[in-house]
Amino acid sequence: MKNHTDGIRDTGRRHPAAFPLLLTRPAVTPSARVVRDAVQAALREGGLPAAEAARAERLISTAVLAFAASQASGRVRQHDQSVIDADFAELVRWLRHALSSMRDS
Repeated sequence: MKNHTDGIRDTGRRHPAAFPLLLTRPAVTPSARVVRDAVQAALREGGLPAAEAARAERLISTAVLAFAASQASGRVRQHDQSVIDADFAELVRWLRHALSSMRDS
């Protein structure tokens, strides 16, 4: 999850105006579907049924995009980058925990 999520955050810093588009449009372009399908495949390989993998991908994508949009918009600018990075690492930890719970249920 780290490589893709870091890329999203980097893009957000370079192109903050892109986030309203990312947050309001479905993933229908070929490149967006490639990423979505790869994440869903990884989740299925990790033990989630197809329907749960699709749901988990939507939730993960939304959480990561929202964090990156918040960072890009300057909402957290009063914090040092180390705090922002630690917050993002905690979000990723929460997402992993949620995925573990989905697999175990």
